[in-house]
Amino acid sequence: MVLDDESADAVEAPTATRQAPVDPVPAARERTVDLLDAFAVAVVVVDANGVVLQATAEALRLLPRLVVGMPLERFPHDGVEVGLGDRIVVGTRRALPDGTTAWQFRDVTAQRAREDALLAERARSRFLARAGSRLGLSLNPARSARAVVELAGELAFAATVVLPGGEYVHGERDAALRVGRWTRESLPVALVEAMDGTAGGVERHPADLFAAGRWLPHVDTSRVAEAVTVPLPGTDLPGPVLVLWRPDTTSDTASGTGSDIEDPHGVVLAEFAARAGMALSTAEVHARQAHTAAVLKENLLPGPLPEVDGLAFGAEYRPATGIGSLGGDFYEVVPTADGTSFVFGDVVGTGVEAAVTSGVVRQSLGALRRVAVDAVRSLAVLNESLLAEAPGDRRRFATVVLGLARPLPGGGARLSLTGGGHLAPLVLRASGAVEFVEVGGMLVGAVADATFRSAEIDLAPGETCVLYSDGVTEARGGVDGTTLFGQERLAALMADCARMPAVAVAERVALGAQQWIGGAEHDDLTVLAVRATPRKELG
Repeated sequence: MVLDDESADAVEAPTATRQAPVDPVPAARERTVDLLDAFAVAVVVVDANGVVLQATAEALRLLPRLVVGMPLERFPHDGVEVGLGDRIVVGTRRALPDGTTAWQFRDVTAQRAREDALLAERARSRFLARAGSRLGLSLNPARSARAVVELAGELAFAATVVLPGGEYVHGERDAALRVGRWTRESLPVALVEAMDGTAGGVERHPADLFAAGRWLPHVDTSRVAEAVTVPLPGTDLPGPVLVLWRPDTTSDTASGTGSDIEDPHGVVLAEFAARAGMALSTAEVHARQAHTAAVLKENLLPGPLPEVDGLAFGAEYRPATGIGSLGGDFYEVVPTADGTSFVFGDVVGTGVEAAVTSGVVRQSLGALRRVAVDAVRSLAVLNESLLAEAPGDRRRFATVVLGLARPLPGGGARLSLTGGGHLAPLVLRASGAVEFVEVGGMLVGAVADATFRSAEIDLAPGETCVLYSDGVTEARGGVDGTTLFGQERLAALMADCARMPAVAVAERVALGAQQWIGGAEHDDLTVLAVRATPRKELG
C-alpha cells in the first residue's frame, strides 16, 4: 500500500502478476540435442527410473525399438555391447548433475570388421610363417611329411599326406600320428588323379566318395562332411597329395571346428601347399642324393691294411661332412712281388663327380700295377687317360703319390715315392725330428705331357712316413674359425708321436685336424702312415 500525497488517503497499489521461475534445463537440453543431431551423435537421456526423456535422431536410428517416454532396457554396467541383427552397437553410461543419466551409443560394426580382418590376416601370416620355418628344419622325407600333417591340423580337424612311394601319414587333433601303406588299387580315383597331376588342383569331394575303410582305416568317415584333395607340387609325378578332412558339424559325433584359419578364397591353402610340396620334394631329392653318396662311399672305402714283416701300416679316413658331401680321397696298400705297393691320392673337387673319378683312378692304377708298369710310366698313362676321357673342357685331375716299401736286410725300410702334384710326405725320425720329402711332380690329368718325379727315403726301425690329404692341412679352425691347420702345425703335432705305432700316428694326425675344426663341416680327412718295424713287430 502507498499514501496519496493530496488526500493522504491510503490507496491500494495495483497487484503485480507473480510467475514461477523459468527452468532452463529443458531448453538447454533441446539445444544440446539439436547440437548432437547436427554431428550425428547417438545420445539417450533417461530419468532415475530409466524412462527415456530425450534421444537424438542418431540414437533413434541405431536403436529402432527406442521410444521417448518408455523405459530403456536396463544395463548392469557402465559399458554395454549389443548385437542388433548384423550390426554391433556399444554404449557408455554417464551420470548427469541433475540426476538423469546419459547413454552414448556407437555403431562399431565396420570397426570390428576391420579388426577381425586384421586379426585374421595376422593369423594367416603367423601360420604361413610357422609353416615356412618348420618345413625348412628337416631334409628327412618322413619327418617332413609328419610336419606337413601336423601343420595342416590348423586347416581341418584331420589331415593325411599320401606319398607316392606307397606310404601315408595321418593325423587328427590331439591324437598321435599314424603311418601306414597303401596300394594304388585301393586308392580312390580322386586321389590317383591328384597324384598323377590330372586333377584340376584343389578339389572337394563328398565323404562317401572317400570310403576310407580300404585304404585308410584311421579315418572315421561318419564324422566327415567332405574331403579336400590338395596336390603338393614338386619336381616329380606322381607327387604327394594332402587330404584335409572337414567335419560334419551337424553330427552328434562331430568334434572340432574344422579350420582355425579363415581362408575364404583358399589363398592360405594354396601357399601352404606350395611350401609343403617344395619341402617334401627337397627332402626326397636329398634322400636320393644321400643314398647315392652312401653307395659310392661304400664302394670307395679302402680295404683292410695288410700285415707285412718289417713294416706296419696305419690309416685314418674320415669322410667329408655336410649336405651332399662326397670327397675324392683314396688310398690302397697291396703286397707285391717287389715289396708292398701303396697309393695315396685326392681327386680335386667334391661331390659325385669327384667320387666317380676317384674310383676310375684306383681301378686304372690297380690294372697298371698288375701288368708291372713302373711308377712314373703309370702316372703318365693315368694322365693320358684322364685327359682323353674328360667331358669337354671339364677336366678331372688328381694329386697322387705312388709308393713301394721294401724292408732292408739290416733292419728298417726303403720307400720309393713317385709324386703327381701331391702334398709333400712327412718323415718322423726316431729323434722326434720331422722332415718334408719334396717328391714333386705335376697334377695328374691337368695338362698333356705332364712330368712326374721319384724320390727314395730310408726309414730306420721305429721311423714313420706319413701321407695326408689337403683336408688335413686346409682344415679351418682356430679362434676365428678361418685359420688353416697348415703343414707347420701338422709337423709340430707329429713331433710328439715318435714312439707311437703307425695306427696311433695316423689317428693322432686326423684327430688333431678334426679338433682344430671343432664342430664345423670339413673335407675328407685322410692319413696313411708307413712305419719301419723290427722283424715280426706289427702295428
